[in-house]
Amino acid sequence: MTLRNHSLTGETGVDRRTVLASLGAVALGGGLLPRDAHAEDDVKIGWVKPITGPLASSFAPLYLPAQIAMDEINAAGGIMGRKLVKVEVDDQGSPAQSPIATRRLIEDGVKFIVGPIGSSQALASLEVATPAKIIQASYASANEMGDGTRFPYHYQFNFTSGAQAKRHAELLAKLGVKKVGLLIEDSAAGASTRDALLKEIPAHGMQVVSDQTFPIKVADMTPFLRKLRSDGAEGIDTHVSNNVDITQLLVGLSRMAWKPPIAGHTGLLFAGTPGAVPDSARYNEIYAATYRALTYTDKEQPPERLQTFCGKLLNANVPDSLLGPAATTPFYDFIYALKYAVEKSKSWDTEQIKKTLDASTSVEGLFGKMVFSPSRHSAYDSEVVAMAVANSMEDPLSKQYHGLFRRRAPGV
Repeated sequence: MTLRNHSLTGETGVDRRTVLASLGAVALGGGLLPRDAHAEDDVKIGWVKPITGPLASSFAPLYLPAQIAMDEINAAGGIMGRKLVKVEVDDQGSPAQSPIATRRLIEDGVKFIVGPIGSSQALASLEVATPAKIIQASYASANEMGDGTRFPYHYQFNFTSGAQAKRHAELLAKLGVKKVGLLIEDSAAGASTRDALLKEIPAHGMQVVSDQTFPIKVADMTPFLRKLRSDGAEGIDTHVSNNVDITQLLVGLSRMAWKPPIAGHTGLLFAGTPGAVPDSARYNEIYAATYRALTYTDKEQPPERLQTFCGKLLNANVPDSLLGPAATTPFYDFIYALKYAVEKSKSWDTEQIKKTLDASTSVEGLFGKMVFSPSRHSAYDSEVVAMAVANSMEDPLSKQYHGLFRRRAPGV
């Protein structure tokens, strides 16, 4: 179970029924829980997640914020007096399985879905969820995932590829980079980031001199890095999202003794386990996009609510390499936005919930104010995004929170 300590000790308000329901989901190999496992007035929240397969262990902590939010809400009396319970289905982290898993939830009467993770998986899931008018939040950064016209019942609670690209380009320009090399993973999110960068980089007076795409979980990143350097790249703008590829990136840079300024995905903050990456690859000009609220300066500290949330993540024994991705998943904000909309509309009808959310301009989110409209379903814009110094884990505040908070990049 993801909530090893919390679920069994009650530290976040989980009661015996929730623990038994969670154990039931695991025992059934990720299938739907028996219909009599929940009280009749419980509200089922569907979780589309990899319970089996190679992504199961690394993706499990990314759902923890949803559990924390549900535990907090249930401990305070639920939503309009009704308790939230999760119903997990296994999509194996595969776009081919995501619509099948989503359909199983719909057949069980679920109207609200957390997941899946990944833009490709989310797009596949929405093919089934959208016609059924399911209120859903996936973990996908592609800009199109926040298009309320195309996906009227899907809401995006993480910042977009476009927001990241804007901050990347701003920082590289301030660092004096003129020639930029792109290093982008072969994924839907990577493609979205590339599209945004090809607009932002020239807009900030820079030139893209090399554009490299690599397969996810590549065996060796060095050939791509050598190509970037030979093409004249002075700095790298990258979308490398998983720990395996980020480790290969840093190992390759060390092998080449190359230390260009790098602006990239949040994952750069949590690259490699201790000992896996040479110290020479952890230099001071590697920066990653993250929420501004997760950064600090000498004069500005993270919000207290966010520090409390991060403390709960630490108590759940999440591996350090997965803490950052877990902290920035959209699912905590989604559960609280659902609570806001249900209580404001005084209805569990998905049409009424959608109508309420689409007219909301100041919902209190974990990382700032969340704003929606009928066409804009992305809660956050670039104002909540900042660039952080990857090599700041030894700062006292960062060390206290196992790297969840990082020093903000200079001048941004």
